[in-house]
Amino acid sequence: MAKYKTDRRNIAIFGGTFDPIHLGHLLIAQQALSFFSLDEVIFMPAGIPPHKNKKGLTPSDKRLKMVKKAIRDNPSFSCSDYEFKKEGCSYTADTLRYFKQLQIADKIYLIIGADSLLQIFSWQEPRYLLKNGYFIVARRPGFELNGVLAKDKYSPYRKRIFIMDMIETGFSSTLIRKLVREGRSIKYQTRDEVVDYINRHALYRGD
Repeated sequence: MAKYKTDRRNIAIFGGTFDPIHLGHLLIAQQALSFFSLDEVIFMPAGIPPHKNKKGLTPSDKRLKMVKKAIRDNPSFSCSDYEFKKEGCSYTADTLRYFKQLQIADKIYLIIGADSLLQIFSWQEPRYLLKNGYFIVARRPGFELNGVLAKDKYSPYRKRIFIMDMIETGFSSTLIRKLVREGRSIKYQTRDEVVDYINRHALYRGD
């Protein structure tokens, strides 16, 4: 298990399958780091994601290695294997509870997309999450968030939800897998180290 510092005020957990991690993920993390004066962003590759089909998901050790390769030159980024090692599905509530128990920061933010905010009340223990975490929501085209946040069920937690405007890049893990399957280049869509790892391990050839 990774060791964490204990002198930080603000950290963020950035969860996802990262299959594979791409430059859009890194841009979101860097913007969050800067805009919200975070001390660290912890990338959290999902073990068994409850909202996605595990079939076809790249093995956890390979996804973790790709994340490590992508972030290794940024001292403000780290990654955790917590969700790989815990039993059962990767529920964000469990992850938040675990990091709160470590007492490694005054505030723990969760970086999510606009689509996830719209679905959050279908997550495990949504009110625990909204009462105990702070949310950085990356705005996405086609998702109108002001009207959503005005709804009664969101209003008690509005001070814990922050909308982050994003540079729209169009990067997509799904598209990267498709391009690899078709034998096309993915250069400049993810880090070169990740491209090399995908090629050496023949990932996504049979998606």
